[in-house]
Amino acid sequence: MNSLKYLFESLPWLGFCTAVLLAWYFFIKARNKERMALIEKGADVSDIYSKQEITFRFPWLKFGIILSGISIGIALIIVLFMIMPDNEIIQDGIILLLIISGVLFGGIAMIIAHLIDRPRKKE
Repeated sequence: MNSLKYLFESLPWLGFCTAVLLAWYFFIKARNKERMALIEKGADVSDIYSKQEITFRFPWLKFGIILSGISIGIALIIVLFMIMPDNEIIQDGIILLLIISGVLFGGIAMIIAHLIDRPRKKE
């Protein structure tokens, strides 16, 4: 009975690994067919595939500014909670205040990040 339990626990993993391997196999097979068709037409495969350039760069500056803005908003609410611990409004809605301030300061940081990054895009 125990071995049947292990079989049912391992089936999703086996299915996942099988799906990944089949996807990789069919990708390689389709790429091979495409290259063979190009060779049959007389096109140079190396010229076609060497022209592809990856132009995506992760926007680290924007990401850092947004995270800093969210952190500042959350830190301000925590400081406010430490300064006024007896205030019932702050005690009752501390989670809501944390979320609202994180979103507010995150939005402000997104606007600042956009304004800072905009001149760089014109180059």
